[in-house]
Amino acid sequence: MGGRRTRNALVVSEVAVTLVLLAGAGLTIRTLFVLRNMNPGIDPHNVLTMPLAISDTKYKTAVQQIDFFQETLQRVRALPGVATAGAVDNLPFTGGSHEPVQVEAQPVVPMADQPEVDVRVISPGYLSTMRIPLEQGRDFSDADRAGAQPVVLVSEAFAERFWPHDNPIGKHVTLTFFPGSSRVVAGVVGDVKLDGLDATQPVQAVYCPLLQNIEAKRMILAVRTSVPPASLTSAVTDAVHQIDPDEPVAGIVTMDDVLDQSLTQPRLSAILLGVFAGLALLLAAIGIYGVQAYAVRHRVHEIGIRMALGAGRGDVLRLVVGQGLKSTCIGICIGLGAAFGLTRLMSSLLFGVSPNDPLTFGGAAIALAIVALAACWIPARRAMRVDPMVALRYE
Repeated sequence: MGGRRTRNALVVSEVAVTLVLLAGAGLTIRTLFVLRNMNPGIDPHNVLTMPLAISDTKYKTAVQQIDFFQETLQRVRALPGVATAGAVDNLPFTGGSHEPVQVEAQPVVPMADQPEVDVRVISPGYLSTMRIPLEQGRDFSDADRAGAQPVVLVSEAFAERFWPHDNPIGKHVTLTFFPGSSRVVAGVVGDVKLDGLDATQPVQAVYCPLLQNIEAKRMILAVRTSVPPASLTSAVTDAVHQIDPDEPVAGIVTMDDVLDQSLTQPRLSAILLGVFAGLALLLAAIGIYGVQAYAVRHRVHEIGIRMALGAGRGDVLRLVVGQGLKSTCIGICIGLGAAFGLTRLMSSLLFGVSPNDPLTFGGAAIALAIVALAACWIPARRAMRVDPMVALRYE
């Protein structure tokens, strides 16, 4: 009796631990699915990106730096297979500058108390390259250069926060880290997941024109192509080297790759938990099968008596499977309780999924029950084939 209880307790423990791991793996897999199907605010397909960092000894002034990128963009746009091209200081999903701002119609406060927003420097053509929608106003043009009225574009989230009931076009924004006068809002663009796909709130962003930037030592070219983007790597590289043969070109990737790299952490979490959950499920199945097979071997005499007294094969099947599923159900109940508590610790790894998501928990419990049923089925089939006359003589 004691041995049977020990074996059943082991099965219950295995099932409970397996359910916790299955629930955790299910939550991370669902998080990865949500992130993959989220609207990032751009169209990453058919976009080639190329980081360029120029020497401040060779290009000493802001005018020289900006002219380099302007000429590079002109040459790249002229290449066959290129639809549009632009430049940005930091690509979406990779982080970037967060800076304090002063906004028209808002109280003037010290810099430490000013709201922080994402700030990006972009060239004309960047919005169309990334297919970021222009909701109001106008895009940057070549006329937005040094000496002209300083302008910015703001995101919808920025406009909604600071001017929820006013037209943002024509309002003024002062970037604390950008010296000079305030800048006029020329347009409002769609929200983009600049800091990563797992951002819970829309990013409040300000876009500054490259031609009005005080320095541009490092920018990233973004090239939208009408052909597979990787096929233009050599042509774009040659266009850069025609302007400056000494310019190093490395780190060329497609925007799809950038998006995929931003999912590295959730993908790794899903893989690790999935592997552990799979191993635990296999061990639980082996444990359930072993306990039931052992029980059948030691209850052959009892099974023979039952069959001699009129028990049918179906009765024997229900007896063996029922005993296996009883331990499984107890383990599932304990595992659900543990999972409800432990998965809350995973909140920082989840996005768009509740730590106690009932669909995930239900699916894990059903999957575990099916595996347990399959593990019980083989010993049960063996018990159904017991010959009553042989079993009665079994010792």
